[in-house]
Amino acid sequence: MKLTKSISALLLPAALLTSGAALADNNRGFFAGVGASAINVDDSASFDKANLWTAEIFGGYKLNPWLGAEVRYGTGLGEEELYLDYAGLSTTKMDIDNSVSIYYRAEAVNQTGRFYALLGYSDVEFTVLGNGASATLSEDDFSWGLGAGFIVAPKLSLNFEYRNLVDVDAYRFTTITTSLDYRF
Repeated sequence: MKLTKSISALLLPAALLTSGAALADNNRGFFAGVGASAINVDDSASFDKANLWTAEIFGGYKLNPWLGAEVRYGTGLGEEELYLDYAGLSTTKMDIDNSVSIYYRAEAVNQTGRFYALLGYSDVEFTVLGNGASATLSEDDFSWGLGAGFIVAPKLSLNFEYRNLVDVDAYRFTTITTSLDYRF
């Protein structure tokens, strides 16, 4: 009888600790997703704004419920006509060729969703077309963002976020993104 109570006294705390670790594993591991972004490009010196669309894929790894890392790749979904602040080019258009980002991701999670912050680095390659000529340009810079995700199924989240993709002297790229991610 004494041996049974001793074993029970040891197994009960061990079982409780093990079940907590199994629950914590739901917040760790690999994730992947797809999304669509509305990108606002501002270059106040030469044109007012360009509103472009991109599709992106991303993947990452969560080390624990609060910290992770992710990589993103986006590609443009069409060109936008620019409204120039000066007269010189008849028709000018801009298109996003691709964007690549790497982020450190900090997040807080509960049963219904998550709030997260992104800190990292982004590179945007884009083409400007006008007067029969084109120029492909690339800008890279520190990147940051804030987002909220809503858990729609045990391993599936719907996310909404704002990102300051690239902010350099000549251009500022900001995004509003909607995405779905799957947790493995």
